[in-house]
Amino acid sequence: MPKLTGRIIIIAGVIVAVVLVAGVSLFWGPFFLNHNYDNEHNYKQLELISSENSQSIVPGQSITISIEIYNNGPTTIFNASNLWPTIDGEKYPLIDSPCGSDFPYGLAIIPGYVNSISIASAKPLNLWEPGIYMCPALVHVNGYELMGLSDRGFILGAGDFSIPITLSSTVSFSGYWVASNPVNNFNPLNNSYKFIYFSAGQYTVIIADEWGETALLHFTVT
Repeated sequence: MPKLTGRIIIIAGVIVAVVLVAGVSLFWGPFFLNHNYDNEHNYKQLELISSENSQSIVPGQSITISIEIYNNGPTTIFNASNLWPTIDGEKYPLIDSPCGSDFPYGLAIIPGYVNSISIASAKPLNLWEPGIYMCPALVHVNGYELMGLSDRGFILGAGDFSIPITLSSTVSFSGYWVASNPVNNFNPLNNSYKFIYFSAGQYTVIIADEWGETALLHFTVT
């Protein structure tokens, strides 16, 4: 099957997926952090594993974050909600890369020390430069078949369509992007952006997956 491409538009923390496959636009997202599932006993066998390489860095140094979804049980198909984890309703979707929207997890970095209660109103930093990214085509995800005792499996689409996937990611960040002219932000793509290293202070990493599991990590810049 040819590798189709789509456009991912990142606009100041908001993602708009524009994917053209045979003239059809497909969208996936977003979703809230907490859910109730009929098959909750199946989802409990999934473990969201997260870690960071340090709890203290200096300006200009990167923080590296690792994420993995591990199936502690037998090979199982887990239904997709066709939604993304978000902060503050649908305002800030969590992803692990500009092209990572087929993965059932994501992350965000928030300035300050945030807990599970105050996270709902937090405003994440722009970890990726706002702009247009050419990405492999998004698919309409029906579910994930995850191999037993593994983080490997398949994205399941319509019919017999499937894509091999490994549910683990490692990402590194040393700062974030801000608009050069915040006043001219009506159309963010007409703005320019500058990169700023993490300044001194505390930061919170929020990680969430499609099945309602969340994790909070913290690091300090000194």
